[in-house]
Amino acid sequence: MADFSQPLNDSIENKLEFLKNSYGLNQVEIGPLRSPLSIDFYEKWLSRNYHGTMSYLHDHLPFKKEPKNLNPQIMSVISVAQSYFPAPEPSALNVPARAATYASNDDYHFWLKEKLKKIIEDLKTAYPDSVFLPYVDSGPILERDLAYQNGLGWFGKNTCLIHPDHGSLFFIAEILTDLSSAAVIQPLPDFCGKCTKCMDICPTGAIVEPKVLRAEHCISYLTIESKEVPAAELRPKIGDWFFGCDLCQTICPWNEKVFRQKKIEKSDATSTSLILNLSQDKRNDLIGYFRFLLTESNKQIQKKHFGSPLLRAGAKGLKRNALIVIANQNLYELKTEVQNLKDEPLQELADWTLSQLKE
Repeated sequence: MADFSQPLNDSIENKLEFLKNSYGLNQVEIGPLRSPLSIDFYEKWLSRNYHGTMSYLHDHLPFKKEPKNLNPQIMSVISVAQSYFPAPEPSALNVPARAATYASNDDYHFWLKEKLKKIIEDLKTAYPDSVFLPYVDSGPILERDLAYQNGLGWFGKNTCLIHPDHGSLFFIAEILTDLSSAAVIQPLPDFCGKCTKCMDICPTGAIVEPKVLRAEHCISYLTIESKEVPAAELRPKIGDWFFGCDLCQTICPWNEKVFRQKKIEKSDATSTSLILNLSQDKRNDLIGYFRFLLTESNKQIQKKHFGSPLLRAGAKGLKRNALIVIANQNLYELKTEVQNLKDEPLQELADWTLSQLKE
C-alpha cells in the first residue's frame, strides 16, 4: 500500500508520479476526459471496412465517440504505459515459434489489470469516495487517442503510439475517474518526419497510407484476430510469423534507439527478416512444437497455452498458423502430420502446405 503521507504527495499528479515509480511503469498521466481527437479519422477508417471482421469496433462507436456514455460521473482519464520488452512478466511457456515480442509475457489482460487494481486501492486511501474504472485493452474506448491526449506518444505511420524515450513497445491502459485535474498536457508532436521504414517493410502492404492500417492484410490480424484461413496470395508473405508480427516496430528508428540505450543485443526477437535463418537446434524445437499442435486435441492445446497471450488465437488458429509457417520454413519433416490432420476447415490450407514442402 502506498504511503501518501509525505508533503510532496498533496496533488493527484504527485500521487500518480509516486505510483508510477512504485509499480515500474513508463508513464502515468491524468488529463480531462474529452471526445477523441481522431474520431473523424476513426469513422472514416470504419467506413472503408478496414477493420476486417472485427464488427465490435463499429458497435462500440457511440462509446468511443463520447466516452462519458460509459459513466456520466467520469471527469478524467489516467493513462498508463508499461513497456513489454524485455518482458517484465515473462511467460513460463517458452514457445519456439516466432511471435510478437509482447507474447513473451504472460497475458497482459490479467497482470496489468492487477497493477491497475493495486493503483486504485492506493488511490482509494486518499480518495475513498471516488469512482475508478480500470481498462486494459478491454473497453469500448479509443485507448491510443486518450493516451495521445495525455502525452504518452504520437501516432506513428505504423499506427502505433511512439514515445521519444520509450519507443512503441509498450502496453496502454486506463483508469477512468471522477477526479478532476488542473494539469495541462500538450500532445507530443509527430517526430516520424519523412521516414517510411514501417510502411516499406510490411510484407503484405497492410499500411496503405501513413497511419492507416488495413486489418485484413495485417499479419497480426491474420494470425490472431481472424478466424479465417488467409488467402493463398497472402500466405507466403506471412513468412514464419506464427503469432503476431513486429516488423513495423522493430524497424522503427525510435525502437532501435531504445534497443541501444537498453543495450539489447540483436536477436530473433528484434530481427527485421521476414523469415529467420534457424539453427538446427531451433529448427528441431520448432518441429517438435508444431508436431504437438497438429497431433493433440484442442483441449490439450488450450491447456498447454493457459495464461499465454497465444491462446487468443484459439487452438484452431494456432494449428492454422502452424501450417503456414511449416510451409514457409519448409519443415518437410512434418509432412506426415500435415497429411494426417483431420480438420475440415483447415483441409485446403493443409493441402497447400503439402504442395509447398520440398525435401
